Amino acid sequence: MIGNTISHYRIIQKLGQGGMGEVFLAEDTNLNRQVALKVLPEAFSGDPERLARFEREARLLASLNHPNIAAIHGLEQADVKRFLVLELVEGETLAQRIAKGPLRMDEALEVCRQIAEGLEAAHEKGIIHRDLKPANVKITPEGKVKVLDFGLAKAFHEEQAAADATRSPMITDQMTRPGVILGTAAYMSPEQARGKPADKRADIWAFGCILYECLTGKRAFEGETITETLAAVLEGEPDWQALPATATWKVKDLLHRCLQKDPRDRLHDIADARIEIGEAAAGRAFPVEAAPAIRRFSLPWLITGAAVVLLAGIVIGLALMTYFQPAPSTSVVTSTIEVEPGYWLDGMRTAQAFQRPSRTAMVISSDGSFVIYSAVEENPAAQAKPRLYLRRLDQPEAKPMAGTEGGIQPFLSPDNRWVGFWADGKLKKKQIDFGLTTVLCDASAIFGASWGRDNSILFSDGSADIGLARVSAGGGKPEVLTKPDPKQEEGRHCLPFWLPNERAVIFTVMRHGWDRQPWLALLRMDTREWRVLLQDAADARYVPTGHLVFLRQGVLMGVRFDLAKLEIVGPPVALKENVMQAFSTGSSNNTSAGQFTVSDAGLLCYAQGGLVPDPQNTLVWVDQKGAEQPATPLRFPFFAPRLSPDGKRIAYYNFASAREIWVFDIEKGTNNRVTGEQSASAPIWTPDGKRLIFRIRKGASLDLFWQPYDGSSPMEALTSSGTDKYVFSSSPDGKSVVLAEWNPVTRWDISILDMDSRRVTPFLNSQFNEECPDLSPDGRWIAYASNESKRREILVRSFPEAAMKYPVSSEGGYAPLWTRDGKRIFYRWQDQVWVVDVQTTGGFTCGKPHLLFEKSGFMMGGPLSSYDVSLDSQRLLMVKAEQRKPAPVTEMILVQNWFEELKRLVPTGK
Repeated sequence: MIGNTISHYRIIQKLGQGGMGEVFLAEDTNLNRQVALKVLPEAFSGDPERLARFEREARLLASLNHPNIAAIHGLEQADVKRFLVLELVEGETLAQRIAKGPLRMDEALEVCRQIAEGLEAAHEKGIIHRDLKPANVKITPEGKVKVLDFGLAKAFHEEQAAADATRSPMITDQMTRPGVILGTAAYMSPEQARGKPADKRADIWAFGCILYECLTGKRAFEGETITETLAAVLEGEPDWQALPATATWKVKDLLHRCLQKDPRDRLHDIADARIEIGEAAAGRAFPVEAAPAIRRFSLPWLITGAAVVLLAGIVIGLALMTYFQPAPSTSVVTSTIEVEPGYWLDGMRTAQAFQRPSRTAMVISSDGSFVIYSAVEENPAAQAKPRLYLRRLDQPEAKPMAGTEGGIQPFLSPDNRWVGFWADGKLKKKQIDFGLTTVLCDASAIFGASWGRDNSILFSDGSADIGLARVSAGGGKPEVLTKPDPKQEEGRHCLPFWLPNERAVIFTVMRHGWDRQPWLALLRMDTREWRVLLQDAADARYVPTGHLVFLRQGVLMGVRFDLAKLEIVGPPVALKENVMQAFSTGSSNNTSAGQFTVSDAGLLCYAQGGLVPDPQNTLVWVDQKGAEQPATPLRFPFFAPRLSPDGKRIAYYNFASAREIWVFDIEKGTNNRVTGEQSASAPIWTPDGKRLIFRIRKGASLDLFWQPYDGSSPMEALTSSGTDKYVFSSSPDGKSVVLAEWNPVTRWDISILDMDSRRVTPFLNSQFNEECPDLSPDGRWIAYASNESKRREILVRSFPEAAMKYPVSSEGGYAPLWTRDGKRIFYRWQDQVWVVDVQTTGGFTCGKPHLLFEKSGFMMGGPLSSYDVSLDSQRLLMVKAEQRKPAPVTEMILVQNWFEELKRLVPTGK
C-alpha cells in the first residue's frame, strides 16, 4: 500500500496498527497537507447497519473542535475500503514518554491538565472517549497535548449487555497469550470490565489511571493476562506507596476520587479534576490541619454486637460537642471528655451481666485530626449490629460510616485515607470519605491488625493453627507468618504492629486463654524468626519519639527502643495508670487488648478502667422451689462446686488468674487452697472422700492429677496423653473414673480412666458431642448430655458396656446429676432446673421430667457441671453469679502534646 494513492491521499508510510485498524501517514494532495489515515477493518463493508452507526458517530466526533483533541477531518471510501482522515499529530505518545520513566510532578500535572481540558470539551457535547490510555495521548514537540481516537470505541461497538473481552476494540488476538501485559484493559473502568453501560465517569477512571502512571511510571492495575488485569481492576487497589514523595495531599485525594470502583462514588465531572490539578500545580493544596486543643464535649457511647462467638465488652465513647481551649504548642494538656450514657462500644451484647472490651475499639489518625470507633446504639433491637463512626475533632459530632455495618476493631492506613475493620467473618476496608467497602479476605476472627507502609496488612487470625498473617491491602490470599507452638507454651499470637522501617513486627504472645502475663515479642521479616522482648507486656505500639508504649496490668508503660538494632534500651517506666485492658476470666475476652491510641502528632486518647476485677460469686443452697440461702459466708470466684461424700466439705476452683483448687470446710468455716499456681480446675472427690481428682494445664499439656484434699502429699499424675479432658464422676469402688475428652474430629467424647492401669479407653465417641457424664451410684448407668437430636438432651447409657440408650429429656437438657440414692436425675436447661424419677433395678426406666423452678443468675458453666446435689437430695449447691450491670463509660481522656510528657518520663538521651 505504501506509495499508492487512495482517493486523493498518497500513502507515505505505516504508522501503526491497533484494534480499530491500520494507521498510515498520508499526503492530502488536494490541500497539500499531511494527515493520518485510519483504514477500518473490512468487516465494516459487509455490515451496513454497523457502518451506518459508525458514520453517525464519526460525524458527531468531527464536530469537536478543541486544541487538546486531535481532529477528525472526515470519513471516506475508496473501492471497498473505508478510512478515517485524522489530524496528524507530531511527537511521541504519552506511553512512549512514560516508558522513559515517571514524569516530574509539574510535567505530569500539566500533561493531565490538558487531557482534562480535552475531556471536558467533549463531555460538554455528550461525547465520551471510552478508550482513554497513554497510547491515545500525544505530546507535540512544543508540549501541546492531543487526545487521539476520541469516541471511536463507541463508534466501533455497541454497548454490550454482558462483558465480551474479545469484541473490545482495545484487545488484540495477541493479548490473550500468557505473559503479555495488556494495554487498554488496564484502563477500563470496573463497569466497562463487567460489560455494563459506561458514561463519562468511565473516562474519569481512565484519567485517574493515566495520572497515576505519569507519577509512578507503572500502571495502576496490571496483570500478566487479561483475566488477571480485569481482576485487578475489579478487586485490586493501586500501590499507593509508589506515589512520589512530592505528591501533595490534593493530588492523592484526586487520584482516590477518580479511582473509586463504584461510579456513584467517583468524581462526577472532569472539570473538577482540571480545577484541582490547577490548584495543585499552583501550590494551593489543602494543608493538613493540626489537631485542635480540646474543649469539653459529650457524645453518646455505643455497644457493639459483632456476629462472632468470641467477642464481648464495653469500651469508651466520644463526645457530642468539643469546646476548644487555646494552649501553648508545647504544653501537655489533658482534657476530660464527658460522655452521655445510652450507648456502648466494642463487644458482643449478650445476656451476661458484665463484659469488657475484647478488641481495641478506637483508632486516632496519625495527624490527630479524627478518631474512628466501633459502636451500636444500646436501645434498638437486640440483634442490632455495630458499625464504625467517624469523629473529626474539628466537628461537633460523630457520623456513622456507610458500609461498615457489623464492623469492629478499626485500624487505619498510613495515609489516613482508608480504615480497615473486621465484620461478618471478613477482613474489610473502606475509604474514609467516600467509596464502597471492599472485602480483603476471610478471617474467622481477628485479634489485632496493622496496616504497613508497603500496603500490606498484618492481622492475628482467629484460627487455632494460625498466628500472624499478612494480606495485601488490595485483597487476596493471606500469607501465614507465624504459628503458635503449644509445645513452647504459645496459645495465641495477637495484636501485631508494624515498625516504621517494616523490618520487623512487634506482637503479643498469649500463652493460654487466661494468661494475664503475656509476652511482648518481635518478629524479623527477613528471617521470620521471633524473640521475646519483654515479659508481662502486651499490645505495644511504636511512637516517633523512639519509644515502645505498651500495657502491663492496666498500666500504660513506655520504654526506649533502638529501631536500627531492634532492641529495648533501658527499663520500662509507668506512664498512665488505670488504662482499660481486656483481661478477663473468660478466655474469649482475655485478649490483653488495650483501649488506647496514639497519633504521630503526639496525641494520646485512652479510656480509663484498668483490668476487670475478678467476679466475687457466692455459693448458695437452693431448694426445689428456688428459695436460696447462703452455703458459705465467702464471696469468691467460685466455680464447679463439688460436695464431699460425707457432706462436710465443698471443693471448687477459683477460675480467676491462677485457677487453683480450694476446699471450704462447712463445719469449721475455713477456706484452704489445695493446689499451687498450676492452672488447676474441675475437681471431683474420690468415693472415700480423701482425695481430689482434677485437671491441670502445664504448657500445652492437659492431664488429670490427684492429691489429698488436705495437702498431706504432693500431686500425682493420672494421665499423660496431653489431650483436653475433664473428670466428672467415679465408680463406687473408685476403680473407674468417667471423663469427657476432646477429640478434634468427634469433639467431646466420653472415656473411662482405669485407676489401676492408668489407661484411658473410649466409652462413647460418636459424631455428636457427649458431655457432662455422671455415673449412677450403683455404677451401672451413665447419664450425659448429647446434641444428636440437634439440641442438647439428656440420655442414659448402660455401663460398662454402652449397649443400651434411653432418652430422658425432650425439651433440652444439660449437666445431669444423679441423686445419692440413685432414684432421680437432676438436670439443667438455660435458667431452668428439672428433675426426673428413674428406676435402675433390672433395667432402666424413667418418668416424665418435671420443672422444679426457673431462675436466672446461676452460673451454667459448660463443659462442666456447675452445681451439685445435697446428700438428702432436697437441695442443690449452686453458684450465684455476681450481678454487674454494665455501667456506661462517663468519660475518656485526650492528652495533647503527650510526647513531651513521654520524653520527660523516659528520656531518650538525645
